[in-house]
Amino acid sequence: MAVWLLVLIIALPSVGFIGWLVLFALFLVISALYSLITGRPSWLGLPRRKSAGAAVGVGLVALIAGGMMLPATEPAPTAIAPLAEMNAAVTTSATPSPSPTPSPAPKYVLLEKCLEDGESVVEGPDTFVCTLDDEGVLVWMGESDSQKLVAQRAEEKRVEVKRVADEKAAAQKAATEKVAAEKAATEKVAAQEAAAEKAAADETARVAAEQAAQKAAQEQAAQEQAPAIQPLVEVPAAHYANCDEAKAAGVAPILQGQPGYRAGLDRDKDGIACDK
Repeated sequence: MAVWLLVLIIALPSVGFIGWLVLFALFLVISALYSLITGRPSWLGLPRRKSAGAAVGVGLVALIAGGMMLPATEPAPTAIAPLAEMNAAVTTSATPSPSPTPSPAPKYVLLEKCLEDGESVVEGPDTFVCTLDDEGVLVWMGESDSQKLVAQRAEEKRVEVKRVADEKAAAQKAATEKVAAEKAATEKVAAQEAAAEKAAADETARVAAEQAAQKAAQEQAAQEQAPAIQPLVEVPAAHYANCDEAKAAGVAPILQGQPGYRAGLDRDKDGIACDK
């Protein structure tokens, strides 16, 4: 702890109060973390982890505050000057003495922003073209680099257009094949249904034909087995003058409707003639 305090005292004149505050906050955080993790007293003599945790919080706050109060570092000047500034510098400067070996003109505008895509400018032996970079910003590029980039983008666009066209053609082909497959499936189902209906009709016709043939055979067999019917012999109508004649013929009594019955022979009109 004494060594660390000595370092803080020695560093105070060189780093200032803010730098010294940052170093002290760093020392406080490290010491408190040691006590918080191991549970042992640190160089600051923190006896408990609760105190160590509080010290860690205070040290972090001091460290952040000291870091925010540190003076911001000024950005280094860029090595590439804008075209307008360089031109102004060349115009206002004195005429240089001729040199035996002319040096190449510096690339004043390389990667500087520009306004119009495709615009070109000549700086010494180099030609720069206003080109859209990968971040979508128009900047000055060397002519060869610009041409390569433009050609690369044109090729990428061609490939992308071809890819989209191929995907569209593939989708159309898949849709056509799907419609054709669905149509074929529908026609197949219709053909199967028609075949099933025809088979059912043929079976119905076959069964009807078999039944008709069986009926005809049965009728023919019945006709062949039936006894021959004797022709009816016409019996002449009988006429009896009186009941004695009917009794002599052996037909009395005669019922109404039988041959020889007549009302003259049926005295009691009971439908039976010659019954007495």
